[in-house]
Amino acid sequence: MRILVQKFGGTSVSTAERRQQVVARITAAKAAGYAPLVVVSALGRAGEPYATDTLLTLAKEECPVIAKREQDLIMACGEIVAGVIVVGALKKAGHDAVFLTGQQAGIITTPAHGDAQIIRIDPKNVTAHLAAGRIVVVAGFQGASEAGEITTLGRGGSDTSAAALAAAVKAEVAEIYTDVDGIMTADPRVVPAACTIPVISYEEAYQLAIQGAKVIHPRAVEIALRHNLPLRIKSTFGDAAGTLVANDRDGTIERLRGRVAVGLAHKNGYGIIRLAWGKKGTDAAALARMAASGLDADLINITPQGVDIIAAQTDIELAAGQAAAAGLSVAAKVEECAKISLIGCSSPAAAVVNTFVDLLSQAKIGVLHTYTGPFAVSGIVAAADLAAALKALHAGVLEQQGKGG
Repeated sequence: MRILVQKFGGTSVSTAERRQQVVARITAAKAAGYAPLVVVSALGRAGEPYATDTLLTLAKEECPVIAKREQDLIMACGEIVAGVIVVGALKKAGHDAVFLTGQQAGIITTPAHGDAQIIRIDPKNVTAHLAAGRIVVVAGFQGASEAGEITTLGRGGSDTSAAALAAAVKAEVAEIYTDVDGIMTADPRVVPAACTIPVISYEEAYQLAIQGAKVIHPRAVEIALRHNLPLRIKSTFGDAAGTLVANDRDGTIERLRGRVAVGLAHKNGYGIIRLAWGKKGTDAAALARMAASGLDADLINITPQGVDIIAAQTDIELAAGQAAAAGLSVAAKVEECAKISLIGCSSPAAAVVNTFVDLLSQAKIGVLHTYTGPFAVSGIVAAADLAAALKALHAGVLEQQGKGG
């Protein structure tokens, strides 16, 4: 049995017209000899009747503070509604189809409500239906703990559901359908010249995801890497080939190693803070308080002059508060910043940093900080400069690569 997993996002199933396009995709897969296993997200986005955020808002009208258990229960409803409707559309088109909740599909998770991790999947219920010739539609974003409590997997969890189910049933490939043509060289809403990346490694896709590209969830890429599962990111609404995320089986990725980078990602809402060292003993106390507080920072750089921290603005405020409580003062603070990352860098880090800074300097954009990591070179700029900076880097690096420059 050749199994193909197809995951459809909320915009793909939000209207009757769009659901017909989904049915057409599933029908084509079945006609090609696959047993389709379909994963769906909740219908639409915030404001639409059955979107997850809408359901959550409805519950909070009665009780502003909802227990995490009950919050998971109502948040799981959006995917259930979507799945039942998609099965109805498939049956109307003449298919034998069945809907399963995450729990019915055998998805067992940790008990952490709101951000559960998949422990394992028992796919016997899914494979039995597939073997009987049925199209199986599963609610994404959800599972159940060992104790049978309904859990959700966090934002983007339907991608994770799809990858994990594909690995469990040994699918040939998992297709992630969305409202864009694939993984792009930059956010096309900010950089109109952005184009689809035809093939990308797991590591590069993961870095793009964690650095701000929102086409696929990083957990899904991790699962695919672990199980050597090819992922295909495609648009529900067009015929573009999309992006293949896979190992370098035929040398395609290796032939592109001369690239400076494969794509750009960005995050808003960043800040930089420098904490000045205080009296003897306060330094260690401040670092201990920040560690205990759960501070999540991109960079903590300890120097003789103080501690530089680059993080999301909420964590900058947390760091400042914990440091003040331990007796340290804020020597400098820059708010309203954005982080830009060049991903898939194959040149030496110094060369990429030089290119990064030089291109932005030519565009008269100041770089507040740079730092490097595996597969990525990142820089911090003022939030007001973000769009111009992304366009300058895209034109100077990614578009030049496309021209052979």
